[in-house]
Amino acid sequence: MTVKKTLLSFVGTNDGGELLGKNDGAILTALKNEKFNEVILLWNEAKIGETTYSKAVSHLVLAIKSRKYARTVSEQQLTLSDVTDYNEIYTKLKKFTDGLQKDNKIQYTAAISSGTPAMQVCWILLAESGDFSEEFPLRLIKVKDPKFGKSHNVEVKLDTSLPKIQRLKNEIDTIKKDLIPQAELNIERGIISIGEVLIALSPMEFCHYRYFSERVLNDLGDEKFSGLCVSIDFMGSIYQYHKESFPDLDLNREDLRKMIKNVSELGIQTFRGNVSKINRKIRESLNNDTLLNTFQISINGKRGAKFYGIMASPEKIKIVR
Repeated sequence: MTVKKTLLSFVGTNDGGELLGKNDGAILTALKNEKFNEVILLWNEAKIGETTYSKAVSHLVLAIKSRKYARTVSEQQLTLSDVTDYNEIYTKLKKFTDGLQKDNKIQYTAAISSGTPAMQVCWILLAESGDFSEEFPLRLIKVKDPKFGKSHNVEVKLDTSLPKIQRLKNEIDTIKKDLIPQAELNIERGIISIGEVLIALSPMEFCHYRYFSERVLNDLGDEKFSGLCVSIDFMGSIYQYHKESFPDLDLNREDLRKMIKNVSELGIQTFRGNVSKINRKIRESLNNDTLLNTFQISINGKRGAKFYGIMASPEKIKIVR
């Protein structure tokens, strides 16, 4: 009996490929690694940099057909109000998969490397539910990124030795951790990227973000800012970071240099304004609540005495020179 192999996948930010001036994303890489008869692309309309998901889907469909990766390619838009809401995603994803032909003639595989962490969790929930054919349950794969060596599709195995709820929790926790990208700060160029997304910060904003990134890497935790002004030590760090990354922009830091020299104080409102602008740019660039909570400069505490810091773990932040 001939078994039809069908690949299901959400379209993620890394799947725009050449459309965004990048290499092939996870979906095309998965198809390079393994033959499928059919591909079904699921997507939600939103912006990806200067383009949109609908354009990325059209690009993918053409690429799959032109490269003859599959005989049949189709796409389905799932309109989501929140791409991080497990309940909404699961409800709409299950409604879609309920309409698929499910028998012992089709093997469905879900590629979970694309999409938000919440989408990957929902694929696991579907696989765990057993809501596919008895002979061919939903198969899950992750794609090993080619930049880490020869790429291949890695099967995600759900542990059968533990109760279902514990099994699901462990697998979800592992996948969510693996899928959070790394933030990289390039000191020489004065730029920051989270995964493959460039965050367009101004020089002074970059220096502020570096300050809190250095605290994460040195295990210093959040820092308390109180009163009406920031400390001279903080101003000195920002000045040195600015001088190191932007040596030609000396006029931009001249006021800061004079204030440090004269032991003058810098109002905390200026600091708070920079933090707000940094977080807004991260939010707009990532469009992902999980990543925002990981990489934004968090603010906790009461008025007049608040703690600022980045929640990301040290292995998720890299500073290169």
